[in-house]
Amino acid sequence: MLRAFGGADNFVDAELPMPALRAGDVRIKVEAASFNPIDWQIRKGPAGDVPRSMILGRDLSGTVEAVHESVAGFSVGDEVFSYVCTRASSGTYAQYVSVPAELVARKPASLTHAQAAAVPVAGITASLALHKAGAGAGKAVFVAGGAGGVGTFAILLARQLGVRHLITTAGNPRSRAYLIERCGLADDQIVDYKAADFVERAMARNGGAFDVVLDLVGGRMLRACCALLAVDANLASITEAPSQDEFEILFEKNASFHAVGAHAYSLGEDRSVWRKYRDMLEQLSAHFASGALPPPPIDILGTMSADVVRQAHGLLENNAVQGKLVMTC
Repeated sequence: MLRAFGGADNFVDAELPMPALRAGDVRIKVEAASFNPIDWQIRKGPAGDVPRSMILGRDLSGTVEAVHESVAGFSVGDEVFSYVCTRASSGTYAQYVSVPAELVARKPASLTHAQAAAVPVAGITASLALHKAGAGAGKAVFVAGGAGGVGTFAILLARQLGVRHLITTAGNPRSRAYLIERCGLADDQIVDYKAADFVERAMARNGGAFDVVLDLVGGRMLRACCALLAVDANLASITEAPSQDEFEILFEKNASFHAVGAHAYSLGEDRSVWRKYRDMLEQLSAHFASGALPPPPIDILGTMSADVVRQAHGLLENNAVQGKLVMTC
């Protein structure tokens, strides 16, 4: 758990009571949990509301250990995965977590627990971004940050949607190799975002501007994403809103901006809205079952411990990750 906000050295191992089984919950024995950039951002200190738990982590795969009497559809022993948002008894860096049943779905049978733990946050976020931006067959798509966890799913899901014209970014040989070897891209589908003329290179590779642009990076990349848009195109961002200058670019192109907040459905108290998470997880699971999606690329750092968590946060904070980092339990 996190004993104080700040550096990764504030993570410590701790013995805590078994989480209570609340009304509407299933209690899950965590078999694997993955790491996301939001984790280290919260660790540094809350920008808004203080987290409900000092145990961080948003997604897991595990086995149902107990089911509240008010819950139907799950039984002890079921293998499940979940995007717990902030509605669980704690984050997922724990051996046991009590989670609202609406946020839980059965684990894809074709995936290991370690692979399944990598799916919820990244898979849901990428799905929402592609949907909001209108990606599909016949659309040219640009993905800023393709080698990250969300970017990997965006590339794989775009292919499943019938996208054939896709360009993404890499900033070093390792990321480029990852995109080619583990995401199935060709070398000419990747541009070096560190090059001064990478916007021009991307459009040259595409044969013009893009119908759909996903910004998974933010900062100066968001302005570049605006420049890459065709007239009447769509830009979806998981990071930040455009500045006034960037909005001027959008106006000039009659382009639409879509903010993607994957946690949004969990912010209210209407549990029927929370159910969207199970629906999205089940849809992703169906893609794995049909073979439309391959198992997600993962790196298993070790078994659950403060040391492993510190290592993961260091890699994420230094932008040294391709795909998803996972720990087992």
